[in-house]
Amino acid sequence: MPSDETRRMLKVFGVAVTAYEDAVEKGAPPAEVSKAEAEVRTRLQEVAGLIERLRAKKK
Repeated sequence: MPSDETRRMLKVFGVAVTAYEDAVEKGAPPAEVSKAEAEVRTRLQEVAGLIERLRAKKK
């Protein structure tokens, strides 16, 4: 069962992706789109780290 931390991380990731998508779709200024993209990349690295930690537990 997912931990509260996992749920929080996935929620924050989802919000970041949605904000990025909104920025792209509304034709936001390049700086705003870049900032939103950077946030998605940061959150994606956190998710990847979680996957690696879970993989390590499996062994």
